Amino acid sequence: MKKEKRHEKASKRLYEPPKPKDYIRKNERSYTGIIEIKKNGSGKVTSNEIEGTVFIPRIYVNDAYDGDEVEFVLIQTPKFWDIEGKIVKILKRDKTEYVGEIKLISGAMHVICDNGLNVRLNKKKVEKKWEELKEGTVVVIDIDDWRDQATAHIIEVLGNKEDPHVSLMKIARKYGFVEEFSKQIQDSLEQYTQDFVTHLIPDRTDIRHENIFTIDPADAKDFDDAISINKLPDGTFDLGVHIADVSAYIPEGGILDQEAAARGTSLYLPSSVIPMLPRKLSNYLCSLNPDVERLSFSCFMRINKEGEITNYHFKETVMKSAFRFNYQEFQQLLDNALAGRETDAVYKDFRQLALWSKELKDILKSKRIREGGIEFDLPEIKVVIDEEGRTIDIHRYQLYESNSIIEDFMLAANKCAAHFLHSKEDRLPGVYRIHEKPSLEKINDFFEDMAASGIKFKIPDDPTNHFYMQDLLKIIKESPNGDYLANNFLRAMMKAKYSTDNIGHYGLAFELYTHFTSPIRRYPDLMVHRLIKKHLKRLSINKSRDNKKFVQSLCMLASEREIKAIKAEYEARDLKIVEFMVDKIGKKFEAVIVTIMPYGVYVRMKEWPVEGLVRARDQHKDSFEYDDKRRLFKGRRSGEELSVGKEVIVLLKGVSRELLTIDFDLVKSTV
Repeated sequence: MKKEKRHEKASKRLYEPPKPKDYIRKNERSYTGIIEIKKNGSGKVTSNEIEGTVFIPRIYVNDAYDGDEVEFVLIQTPKFWDIEGKIVKILKRDKTEYVGEIKLISGAMHVICDNGLNVRLNKKKVEKKWEELKEGTVVVIDIDDWRDQATAHIIEVLGNKEDPHVSLMKIARKYGFVEEFSKQIQDSLEQYTQDFVTHLIPDRTDIRHENIFTIDPADAKDFDDAISINKLPDGTFDLGVHIADVSAYIPEGGILDQEAAARGTSLYLPSSVIPMLPRKLSNYLCSLNPDVERLSFSCFMRINKEGEITNYHFKETVMKSAFRFNYQEFQQLLDNALAGRETDAVYKDFRQLALWSKELKDILKSKRIREGGIEFDLPEIKVVIDEEGRTIDIHRYQLYESNSIIEDFMLAANKCAAHFLHSKEDRLPGVYRIHEKPSLEKINDFFEDMAASGIKFKIPDDPTNHFYMQDLLKIIKESPNGDYLANNFLRAMMKAKYSTDNIGHYGLAFELYTHFTSPIRRYPDLMVHRLIKKHLKRLSINKSRDNKKFVQSLCMLASEREIKAIKAEYEARDLKIVEFMVDKIGKKFEAVIVTIMPYGVYVRMKEWPVEGLVRARDQHKDSFEYDDKRRLFKGRRSGEELSVGKEVIVLLKGVSRELLTIDFDLVKSTV
C-alpha cells in the first residue's frame, strides 16, 4: 500500500514536524520544473536546473496540480531537512481535463477531483441530460476558467462511483487513458480484413511450416511474440523470435498512429485492459493466435554454446502459430508432467523444443549474470476479480521457469534490434531503452536502511559496481525483511526510459538495448520496427519525422506515458485491495513488521500479501518511542521493542478508498 514519507529525521519521541520557516535563501534565484503531487498533498519538483528533486511542503504547493510546470524558490530549512521549496507561480497547466465526483455545494453543482481540485460546473454549458446528475456520479470535465473558483463543463459521464468498473475507469481517466476509440479511427479499421493479410503474403518469407509457438499468461488476450528453436549438431542454437507486424497495419503519421503515440502503452487493470490499439488489431488481426496466418517481423539468431549471438538478421515474415501455451502448461512440458501422454501431438511435437528452450535459456541467463546483469526478482501481487468486478482473492504471482525462457529470448531479440539500429545511426536516429546507474545519494540512503536492519556489509570504492550489487541482493534476499529491502533497493535505482542517445542499460549490464518485442502494447517497439524496415528496404527518409529531434520527442512522450501507466496500475491494484479489506474491519490477523518509519510500523498480513500501517501515536495500551539509530519503537511502559521481522497480532481498524490506506491497531506480539 501507499507509504508515507518523512523528509526529516525524527527525534526520540514521535512528533508532528513543525512547519518550515518561510525564509527564502539569500541570493537564490527562482527555478522552473515539473511538480508531482503526493497523496498527502505535498509535492516534489524535478528541475533541469537543480540536481535531484525539491520537496514542496503542502502549505507551499499553492494550487499547483500534478504535472504542472511551475516556478519555485528554495526556502531556508533546518540542516537535517532535504532541499525544500515553495511554488510561486504556475507557468503551464499539465492538462485541462480532470475526473471527479459530483457534489452539491450551496445548491450549486461542483466536481471534486482526487487532487483536491474543487470545480464549479458552468451552468451555461450543462446539457439538459446532465442536469439531474446525483452526488457521487463520476464525470470527466474540461476546465473553462482557472481563476479563484475554477469553472468547467462536463464532457463525459462515467457512472456511479460504487460501480467497480467505474472506479477503475476513474483511475484510468485520471492518468489520461481512454477506453474507447473515436468513430473516425473505428471507421479506418474497415479495410483490415483477412484479405488484407493475404494480399501481403507473397512479398514475405514464409515460415508457416515451422513449429512456432507462443507462451503467455493464461488470461492473455493479445499475443505479441512467438518463438521457434532448433539445436544444431555442433551445439549451437537457431532461435527465432517472431513479433506481430503492427507496422504493416498502421500508416506512419496517420490518425491511428497518432492515437497510438498519444496512448503510448496499453493499460493493464485488475479486471480489464485499455489497449493502445483498437481491439480488432490488438486481439485479432495482429495477435499471433494459433492456427491462423499472421503477418510477423522476425529476428533470426544463431547463438553459440557460450551464449554469444554470432549472427542475426531481420525479415518480414508470414507465420502460423502451431500452439498456444500458458506458462504453467509449458512448465508441465518441461517437468515431464505429461508423462504417459507420449503419443499426444503436443508432447510429441514440443517436448524436445521445450528442453532446448530451457537449455538455451540457462546459457543466456548465465552469460548475462556473468557480465553483471542484476536479477531483481521482486514478487508481484495478483488481485483476483470476479465477474461483477469484486475482489475475491489476493496472492503472489507464481513464476515458472517458462517465464524466464520468454524473458531471456526477448532480451536477445531486443539486443539485436539495438545493435542493428546503432550500426546505422549515420543514416537514421536509433531508439534505445536506457537505464542510468543509481546516484550515490540514493545508494547511501539504501545503505542506511540496511544498517538499521542489522545487516553487516562492506562498501567498496564504487558501490554501483554490478557484481557488488549482485552480492548485495543475495544478502538482502536472505535477510528476515528481504522483501522490504529489495523494494527499497529497486527504489534506489533510476527509472529506465527511451532515448535516441544510447548510454547502455545499467540493470541488464547491456551496452546496447531497445524494445522490439511488444508493438501491440508499446509504441517505442512500433518505432523500432519502422526504423529497422527503413534500413532493410532502403526507404526514403521523411525529413519531418526521421530527424533526431522529432524521434526524441516521441521517446520522451513514451517514457511519460509509461510512468503514468505504472501509477494507474498500482493505484487500481491498491483500490481493489482496499475494497477487499472493507468487510474485515474489526477482525484480528497475524502479521509481520516489514517497515519501520518515524510515525509507525508497516505490517504485512500472513493470510494475504496486504500491508497496512500501525500508527505509534494511536496505540493507547503503551506509549511507543522511536529510536532513530536502531530503527525501532520501544514501549515506555512495557519495554517491548517493535522491529522489522517481529511477528504480531493486529486488528484491522479501518480503510480509506480515497487515500488507499489500510490502518491497523497493535493487539500483541506473538513472541
